[in-house]
Amino acid sequence: MTSFLLIISFLLHGISFITIYYLLKLSRSQQVNANELQTLLASYLDEIKTENQHLERQLSQGVTNEANYSKEQIAANPDAAGEQSNEENIDLPISEMDQVEASLQARVLQMYSNGKSITEIARELNCGKTEAELIIKFQYHQSIR
Repeated sequence: MTSFLLIISFLLHGISFITIYYLLKLSRSQQVNANELQTLLASYLDEIKTENQHLERQLSQGVTNEANYSKEQIAANPDAAGEQSNEENIDLPISEMDQVEASLQARVLQMYSNGKSITEIARELNCGKTEAELIIKFQYHQSIR
């Protein structure tokens, strides 16, 4: 009987040692994966930063070029300077097909501020009651901060 218990004890110890070994190996690989993920995200963040800096430079050069262009026009023809700003507004293409539509979030918040209940809002906008409730809670949570 004692020999049987010793054999079972050795088997259980062996299984526990093997399990501990694999768990340690797994935790090391997860640490490596976490480090790889962190370096990957850092490289993506660097790329985004450089793209943003490039865009900022392009925008600042574009604004500078437009400012220089309008200064040159004003210097060349000072009487037309006041008329130019009016002409810019007139030259914009206006289409009868242009429509502005409020987003679901804006419509939900507008209806809620008008005193409608969440159930009425969800019914009128064909959205879920939970969705409308989350939009309202999120907006008021943001405004508190």
